[in-house]
Amino acid sequence: MKTYYYGHSLYTRGKPLPAHVDWLRRHRFLVVSLSPAYPEHLRELGDRSIHIPLPDGKLTRKVIEDVIRAKDHVVNYAKERPSKPVLTHCNAGRNRACLVTALAYADLANVSGAMAMNHVRVIRRNSLANPHFAKFLEQYQPADL
Repeated sequence: MKTYYYGHSLYTRGKPLPAHVDWLRRHRFLVVSLSPAYPEHLRELGDRSIHIPLPDGKLTRKVIEDVIRAKDHVVNYAKERPSKPVLTHCNAGRNRACLVTALAYADLANVSGAMAMNHVRVIRRNSLANPHFAKFLEQYQPADL
């Protein structure tokens, strides 16, 4: 299973397959699913899998609220369980998953959204191609910065 690691227990990938559930369970991942449709096999992970569907398009007020809610889940889990990994996924793992991961990385590493975006793009080439997501990250500042 091709996954990308960004530090602070943050991982991204495309949609996990049914064959990946045992691996995710064994490694005690929290899985944050951002795909429009929730993969049924992830329900087997119980409370270590959440679904916050996000579109890969413009960032309306509602979408921004959902993005921040997903980011907050990731950050809170990473802070409360620093040794436990968080896997954020969408369909391909390039835009939505990387947006939420970059925001979480900015908060956890206490860096600007622009720095977090650059960090994610170094690790996951061709990520954050959605110009609305890139603009949002360029303007994002964590509360502690």
